[in-house]
Amino acid sequence: AFIFRSVRWRFLLLPVKNFHWKQLFPSLIMGFAANCIFPMRFGEFFRAYIVGKKHNISKSASFATIVLERIMDGVGILILLGLAVPFLPVFPSWVKRAIFIAIILFIGILVAVSILIIKKHFIDILKKVPFIRYELKEQIVHKIKKFIIGFEIIKDIKIFPIVIFFTLCVWVCETFSIYFLIKIVGVNLSFFAIVFVLFVTIIGVMIPAAPGSIGTFEAAFVVGMMFFKVPKETAFAAALISHSVGIFYVISLGFYFFLKEGISYKEISQVN
Repeated sequence: AFIFRSVRWRFLLLPVKNFHWKQLFPSLIMGFAANCIFPMRFGEFFRAYIVGKKHNISKSASFATIVLERIMDGVGILILLGLAVPFLPVFPSWVKRAIFIAIILFIGILVAVSILIIKKHFIDILKKVPFIRYELKEQIVHKIKKFIIGFEIIKDIKIFPIVIFFTLCVWVCETFSIYFLIKIVGVNLSFFAIVFVLFVTIIGVMIPAAPGSIGTFEAAFVVGMMFFKVPKETAFAAALISHSVGIFYVISLGFYFFLKEGISYKEISQVN
C-alpha cells in the first residue's frame, strides 16, 4: 500500500517536479511515522517540510499535494464502498444518509478545488486588502499561489485517472491487510464488509487527535464491525491487532529512514 501511495504522490507532484517514486518513499514513511509520534496529524506538515527541504521544492505546493492525497483517499474508499454496497446487508437509513453526505462532501471539495485552480488569478484581490503592509500581502498571495500549484494535477485529464487508479490500489491493499489480520482473533468478514469497516474508520479518524489516531481508530473500527454483529470485545481485539501492526511497521521503517537521512528528534520538534 505504501508503494502505491508513493507512486500516486509522484503523479500528484508532477506540476511541481518530476520524481521517481523511490525518491518519495522515505519522506512518505517518515511523515506517517511522525503521525504516530506526534498528535494532530503533524506528520502531514513534516512530510511536506522534508520533501521540500530535500528536493528544493515549494513546501506549500508539497503540502497541497498531501491535502489532495487525503481528499483522494476519501474518494477512493467511497468508490470501493459503492462497488461493495450490493454485497452488504441492508443498513439503517442514517447510515445511508451518512454515506450520501460523505459523497456530496468529497465531490464538493473537488469542485471547490477545481474552481480555485481555474480562477486562481482572483487571489490577487487580496493585494487590495487595507491595513496590511504591501510586502506582507505580496508574500501571502505568493504562498497561496504556490499552494494552488499542488492541486493542478486535477485538471490533467490524462494523469488524474491514473491518480484515481493508484488510490484504488492503495485501498484494495489496505482492505486485504485488514481482512487477513482480523482472522487472528477469529473474525471472518467478507472483503466488502471490510471496505465498509474501513469507511467508518476513515470517518472516525478524520478529526486530528492523539498520535497515530490511537483511541479514535479503535472506536470507529469497533462501530464499523458491530454492524456485522461482531461482539464488541472481539471487534476491539481485531482493531487493536490491525492498528498495532500498522503502527509498528510504520514507526520501525520510519526510524530507519530518520537515521539514514540524518534527521534528529530535535529537528522534528523544531518543525513541530
